Amino acid sequence: MLAGGVSSDIRIVHAATGDYVVKRALEKLRVEADWFADPARSSIEVDGLRVMADLLGQPHVPRVLWVDEEAHSFAMELIDAKFENWKQQLLRGHVDPATARTAGHLLGQLHSRSASRPQLAARFANQQPFLELRIRPFFERVAQRYPEMAAVVMETSQHLLTQRSAFVHGDYSPKNLLARNSELVILDCEVAHWGDPRFDVAFCMAHLILKSLRRGAPMFELVAAGRSFLAEYRRCGPASLDTQFGRLVGCLLLARLVGDSRVDYLDDLDFAKVHQLAVSLIMQPSCAWEQLLDRLSSCTP
Repeated sequence: MLAGGVSSDIRIVHAATGDYVVKRALEKLRVEADWFADPARSSIEVDGLRVMADLLGQPHVPRVLWVDEEAHSFAMELIDAKFENWKQQLLRGHVDPATARTAGHLLGQLHSRSASRPQLAARFANQQPFLELRIRPFFERVAQRYPEMAAVVMETSQHLLTQRSAFVHGDYSPKNLLARNSELVILDCEVAHWGDPRFDVAFCMAHLILKSLRRGAPMFELVAAGRSFLAEYRRCGPASLDTQFGRLVGCLLLARLVGDSRVDYLDDLDFAKVHQLAVSLIMQPSCAWEQLLDRLSSCTP
């Protein structure tokens, strides 16, 4: 059994024909909160992996081997051990700018190429997993705990449900990227849907910001990685990195502090400093993405 995710049971199977991975979606997620999601989302992930392979090339996505829809599970190839989880690299202080650039490049291509295929809109019209796994445990939970910001937070989440223009991965974060220098393999798209591409960019950026604010982290290298990620995305992606993007980053930062899916290194963060940054981005988001990173650089771990 593989450690890591909270929404699925993931195991390596050792077979005579070779090793592979089996993933089974869980109805009750492995968190303290009562967090449930329809395990039928497994079929969305299978379809998403196939679409991403088509849009980006099979080397960037695990190949699907077989599907058992009744058991909400599927098998995929086991990626070469030379690739390492990007989150683990960042947590131990290894920051490769080439990895960040590739992450931005692939995400930009995923969004821009899918946007030119309107037939995908109907194929990924189902937003239920996004509601169950992102809107409710992230945005609604923040709104409940901060009534004074509830209107702004829920307006931000509503944009995500109505501004639909591209294939959105839904969980594009360092933990779901396997890296080998500038090479990347993308995992875990069970929240895939046709939606607002800003979400994927903000989701990954929030994780990079949180990692940069860990005590003892190489902050300036991580901020530089964030710049590379956003610059490369802006070069080839369709999403507008505008004030809505800044507010979205703030909501996601706050959700990782107080929502149902908190970061597993919460004790290593200066809660007050991250909280202040998140609230300022939500309530005063009139900053371009460059200014967002300048604001981050002014923080100290």
